[in-house]
Amino acid sequence: MKKTAILLIVLVLAAFVPAKADIALDIKLNFFGPAAGKSGGASVATSFYFKSMVQRNLQVTFAPEALLAELQKTFNAPGLTLLSSGDLTWRSGGPSSVMQVVQIDGRNYVLVLTPLPRPGAVNFKVGVVEESDKESIKSVLLDTEIVLPDGEVGMLGFRDTQENSYFIAFYIQRRNEEFGKDAVRLASVARPKKIKRVNPVYPEEALKKRIEGHVILEAVIDKNGRVRDTRMIATPDPLLTTAAEEAVKQWVYEPYLVDGIAKEVLFTVTVTFALDPDAAAKKNVGNAATRLEDSKRPRKIKDVKPVYPAEAMEKKIEGIVVMETMADEQGKVRSIRIVSSPSQLLNVAALSAVKQWEYEPYIVDGKAKPIVFTVTVTFSLYKD
Repeated sequence: MKKTAILLIVLVLAAFVPAKADIALDIKLNFFGPAAGKSGGASVATSFYFKSMVQRNLQVTFAPEALLAELQKTFNAPGLTLLSSGDLTWRSGGPSSVMQVVQIDGRNYVLVLTPLPRPGAVNFKVGVVEESDKESIKSVLLDTEIVLPDGEVGMLGFRDTQENSYFIAFYIQRRNEEFGKDAVRLASVARPKKIKRVNPVYPEEALKKRIEGHVILEAVIDKNGRVRDTRMIATPDPLLTTAAEEAVKQWVYEPYLVDGIAKEVLFTVTVTFALDPDAAAKKNVGNAATRLEDSKRPRKIKDVKPVYPAEAMEKKIEGIVVMETMADEQGKVRSIRIVSSPSQLLNVAALSAVKQWEYEPYIVDGKAKPIVFTVTVTFSLYKD
């Protein structure tokens, strides 16, 4: 049976980058479907109905809760839930397509995106294939092309062979590949000392909606120690991203010197938004652990590099795995929580490496303390 594509624009694109520049698309995905034992929804809108939805120019944030509420309201589908999420990166000059695999009840749903950026929009060829582990059968669920205008918000939907309805939400950010191109990428232990810090202003709307969490950014520091550019790696909500970037761009570091010459550097920073800092500290991994900002973490004394999974390399999957880590009084990593990841295929490799890392004990008033901080592991198919 031929499957009908369901299109609801829920896609956010950043400002236009000139076509001649090398660009990348950072693609964040949320995959929604029926909760266990529940139907995916009694009614599915027709393509005609969706055309009217596009004209309404829906103002929906990429927060999973907001998207889920919109889906449940639009399709009268209370049984829908968030099943999976992930991050993909597409680069001009690299592979033409990017892929995400979602595993549900012994079935793999393979999403393949082939983007073609153009002024004011991105053309997408979108395919979804269902693979059954038991039957070794592949079924094409979706094979369509869409044009997504810059600044729109929306979603793709399809049905599987069991007649369950699924929806894929996209959040896409364009970026110039010149970002940090000539900068030296630093590990957390090598970054220069911060000499000026500006705390972020908590957005009023985020306070009203009780949104909190950690915004993780990559920052480019120029030869004078000033933050020249930032880009978002992970965020609980776009409302917090802007506030975090505005604060970080005012930070100043000591210049990073190599053989007496100042160099531009690039590394990750974390900005925490907590509605109740004291309560948030108690909920940290390890309860009594002290949360440290990036510049205060102790020196790493044992580093283990991750092994790039063969399947991830074959599928051209790359990106940054962000983790919250707890190190005990001896400096050994005891607990790890995945904050964001491009693919589950990279998670095991990242976790296996970080679990072997060791740090100098963190001393407060002469006593060693357990600590919680953020670490990142980068998987890149393109080596300098």
